[in-house]
Amino acid sequence: MIPRCTVGELIDEGIRTTRHCECCGDFADVDLQRIAAVKGRDFSLADRLPFCTNGDCLGMIRFQIHRGLRAQWLLTPEGAARFQAHSDWLFTYRQVQSRRAAQRAARRTPQT
Repeated sequence: MIPRCTVGELIDEGIRTTRHCECCGDFADVDLQRIAAVKGRDFSLADRLPFCTNGDCLGMIRFQIHRGLRAQWLLTPEGAARFQAHSDWLFTYRQVQSRRAAQRAARRTPQT
C-alpha cells in the first residue's frame, strides 16, 4: 500500500523522490518545489506515468520515494498494470521494428 504522497507531504517530510525510465535508463531527483509551484501542494505523484522526454525514448517514467535505505515505487496495482501493459507494448514494438529492419536489409543485399 502506497501512502497518499502529495507533493506537499513529500516536501514537509523531507522525503527524497526520484524518477526513473527503464527504457533509456534516465534517472534523476525530482524537483518537488517546482512541481508544487506549478501543480500545487495537493498534487499527488502516485500512479503518474508520464512519457520519457529523453530524446526519442518511448518509455514511461516512474516515481520512487526513498526513506532511509527503503525505496518504494509510487504505484498502486492499477498503475503497475498500466506500466506493465506499456512495457509489453514497447517490447512488441521493438520486435516488429527489428524484424522490419532485417527484412529491409535482406531486400537490399543481392541474392546469389
